[in-house]
Amino acid sequence: MSSASASPVARSIFDKTSVISSTKHINAPVEDVITTLHNFQTMINLNPLVTSSVVDPTDPNTFTVTDSLPLFLGLTAPTTYTAVFTALPDGMDTNNTASAGVRLHNEWRAVANATGGSDLTETDTLTADFLLTDFITSSLQTSHAQIMNTLAAQLEAAAGTSS
Repeated sequence: MSSASASPVARSIFDKTSVISSTKHINAPVEDVITTLHNFQTMINLNPLVTSSVVDPTDPNTFTVTDSLPLFLGLTAPTTYTAVFTALPDGMDTNNTASAGVRLHNEWRAVANATGGSDLTETDTLTADFLLTDFITSSLQTSHAQIMNTLAAQLEAAAGTSS
């Protein structure tokens, strides 16, 4: 069962909302994939952009996360945002609030497939100033593809399989 997507409302005429989706086949049981999705600290640590994360002492589902964003010529810029995680029976949702009015809603869903493995789908809804959208989308697609690939490799190694 999936939850309803967040429906960001443009806050200004300069805001743009984009939806990005990708699916990865993982040769591991769906229960193992969902267990990993529910380990929020593990999921944060799989992101290659993350340089630090701190759990909110009053809410174990809320983290302050710092990324190092690649710019150009090898330069990077730190950005800090709040991520609120919600465990669901078939995956998790994350709502991220960053500077410059950036809002990102991630939905990660795992389903068993006919091969005995799992299909993991991530759907991201990004709302940001249109000038930032392409940069954020590019960074998001690159880093989250790496998250999925690393997650698949770890789960497949634990299951003794490979894709």
